[in-house]
Amino acid sequence: MQQQVENHENDHHESGLKHGQFYVNQECLEGKIIKVLIDPPSQEDIADGWNIVLPQANKYSTIHHFSVYLSQLPPHLWNKVKVNSERDDIYEEITDNIYKYSVKVSKHDDEIHKMYNLVLAKYPNIEDIRTQFKTLQNARVKGWIMIRAHKILYPPKSE
Repeated sequence: MQQQVENHENDHHESGLKHGQFYVNQECLEGKIIKVLIDPPSQEDIADGWNIVLPQANKYSTIHHFSVYLSQLPPHLWNKVKVNSERDDIYEEITDNIYKYSVKVSKHDDEIHKMYNLVLAKYPNIEDIRTQFKTLQNARVKGWIMIRAHKILYPPKSE
């Protein structure tokens, strides 16, 4: 995940932030407090197993709303996915501190669930992943789940 140091210590407004970005105060080795700009994790970051620690929401927090498909929802939130009783095109909204997710239903969600279990298995079954990957690739599914499957199927060559 990329982090950028903000040098304007007296700059208290948070306007101009990109979607999902936020500042945290971090103490340097010299004891000086600096503001650090945090970017939301990319689908590549999530595929690599990175998880962002988000600040707790309070009355001054900017809440960032993401509209995603199941294949893009971070894995630590999958246990919160529930069917919406009023609408059949989205699941219940999921809150993760300052991030909120509206997860859109797709006709491939059952296949995505299978892939989720395959790529997060302690001992992944390569042939099952290959079969599921082709199915989801043909359905044009994108997101961290497909990136992770691709990395399992085609690991980078060590130098």
